[in-house]
Amino acid sequence: MRVEPDHARRHPGADKLATECVVNLIRAESLVARELDRIFRPHGLTSPSYNVLVILAGAGAPLSPYVIGERLLVTRGTVTGLLDSLERRGLVRRTPHPADRRMLLVELTEAARPLMRKVARDLLPAQAGMMAALSASEKETLVQLLGKVQNHLQGRVAPARTPAG
Repeated sequence: MRVEPDHARRHPGADKLATECVVNLIRAESLVARELDRIFRPHGLTSPSYNVLVILAGAGAPLSPYVIGERLLVTRGTVTGLLDSLERRGLVRRTPHPADRRMLLVELTEAARPLMRKVARDLLPAQAGMMAALSASEKETLVQLLGKVQNHLQGRVAPARTPAG
């Protein structure tokens, strides 16, 4: 998507290409999110709730809600809501931390793994389909460029505060 040809005249000091990059990233994210919602919804999941399951599965050990939030890049309240929903469905369980009574740990339940396998059967081909317009080399370039933008933006974010206690 391109911005109007007279963008620089209408917006003195604007970087037309930067604006086009941002607009296209937002549009691509919206389209990808729509496709992912279409895949997750029949399984009773959202992208963030599925990501919680993936984070826990990849960790190999229970994690604190704080760590989950750090990996998801979301607030404590968002993590609490996601965990509440997943716990109601029997997909995660919260247990007391063995060394700190003030903390909880979160782990997958036995019900989560078969659901994740079912979702993956839909998700993995859909991801390939979403990127089918790109060659392998273009996909590699896209990953590198997006990583570069992410690293730049991450460097601009204020350092995360450590949990109290």
